[in-house]
Amino acid sequence: MLVEQIDNASNLDNLKLWPPLLSMLNSPDAELRRYAAWVIGTAVQNNPKAQGHFFQYKGLKRLVDKLDDEYPVRSKVLYALGSQLHHFPAGVRQFNEAGGWEKLRKCVDPVDEGIECQRRTAFFVSNYLADENVATQGLEDNKFLEGFVDILGNERYTEQPDLQEKVQSRERVVLTIKALQAASMMVSRDLGTSDKESLTKLKQLLPSLKEKHPESLDQSQWTSLENSLDTL
Repeated sequence: MLVEQIDNASNLDNLKLWPPLLSMLNSPDAELRRYAAWVIGTAVQNNPKAQGHFFQYKGLKRLVDKLDDEYPVRSKVLYALGSQLHHFPAGVRQFNEAGGWEKLRKCVDPVDEGIECQRRTAFFVSNYLADENVATQGLEDNKFLEGFVDILGNERYTEQPDLQEKVQSRERVVLTIKALQAASMMVSRDLGTSDKESLTKLKQLLPSLKEKHPESLDQSQWTSLENSLDTL
């Protein structure tokens, strides 16, 4: 709560709080690791000064190392990475050098613990690609498009859901929308389009997705995606 205020987040460096905060990412207590990632993500969000401090302490390597941590920790690590890499090219280079794209790609795959990490990863990628000048080789090399198309192909609905199923269904809808947005942006940037199997699958899924989730993309985006899939 304290570091939601930009001045407080910027003062973490003056107060020499970054080293102890980063050390908590290695705590034996998973809950403390989760909270440490949460604080980091909040501190650097929309805060170039705090992003710079975190970068100087080589914090990205520590976050990348935690992408295979327990699921609740991993979810907050994804939040922290999204905040740190937003409009921060130097951080992206550090992320790439730490093998971040390869580890991030694993977060797209389904796991028994839930779908939050898939949703956060799709959100991360769509936000990342909103900047025209970012490096994209890591997304293509690690077959992110294939992962997002697989998510779209696994959409499920229950005819008469109970309360828990309704909550899960809403979460699934959000995941579907974010995965569709990320896939659309990848296709528009010609990323992963050498994977003809994924493109064919996406083309087959598109009419149903457009009918169920028309709000996912604006009309020009739908048209562009349809045209791209027809020509690729």
